[in-house]
Amino acid sequence: MEEITFLINEKISMIEEFIALSLRREKVQYVASTLIKEAKELNLVMDKLQKAVKEDLEKVNENHGLLIKRMQLQQDAIIKYVLAERRRKMQEAELRDKEMLAAVTASNVPRTVEKMSANVLEKCMSGLKLHSNVFTPITLKNYKNSPMVKHRPINPIPFKFLDFEYRITVEQFESIPKYMRGRECIDDLRNFLDTVVVPCFNKKYQLIHRQRSTVRNTHDLELWKVYNQQASYVPGRNFITAGDISQQMHKMLDKKQQNRIVMLRHLGVLQEQRVGQTVCYIWNADAH
Repeated sequence: MEEITFLINEKISMIEEFIALSLRREKVQYVASTLIKEAKELNLVMDKLQKAVKEDLEKVNENHGLLIKRMQLQQDAIIKYVLAERRRKMQEAELRDKEMLAAVTASNVPRTVEKMSANVLEKCMSGLKLHSNVFTPITLKNYKNSPMVKHRPINPIPFKFLDFEYRITVEQFESIPKYMRGRECIDDLRNFLDTVVVPCFNKKYQLIHRQRSTVRNTHDLELWKVYNQQASYVPGRNFITAGDISQQMHKMLDKKQQNRIVMLRHLGVLQEQRVGQTVCYIWNADAH
């Protein structure tokens, strides 16, 4: 009887556990179905979010492209304006020089001289005297000791210093490693030296040796101050900076110009030296 009772109680306990598990199963199924539903909703939200982010990125890229294009157009416009202003001023100065030359060399010079004030005549003669030597090559030493550094020219033109004349030979160019030359030809390197690097040296050392009182133009005066401040960077050596080259080209140095500077350094025409944050390119061709 006890065994029967025990078996009955055991079966009852199993039935109760089965009922409990059945009840829990329903709760688990409900929670699982809820989680699945929420996961699907979350997936939809993530899809919408990804779509919105993608659209925003496309708008940002489009706006960035328009901004870059606008900046390039503005830069081109500024460069054109600066070049046009410089050309206009040069033409006006040349016209003044021609008028003065005509006044001095005309057949009625004595009458003209009588009518002209002493100050105006002095300016005319001074301008003619200065410009007679503009296109003649001169050494830096002779220039520093000449009256030209004490007078203010009417139409200042950069002098052509003999100290900065150099011709790259075919043999020198071919000695440059091919990986360094790339697609550059000797004419490209010569043109960069003759139209960018050498004019930078000529312009700098024409201005830096002039007396302070002869520099009236605001832009030239600022350059004169900068050049004289930088004179102590490399004592006894003639040099220009990366900023001077950028100013000469009216744009920042790109990889092509930087590679050309590397080739000139390889040939020993230039020597690079960093002074603080300033990169100095020293004229080294005279050391050959």
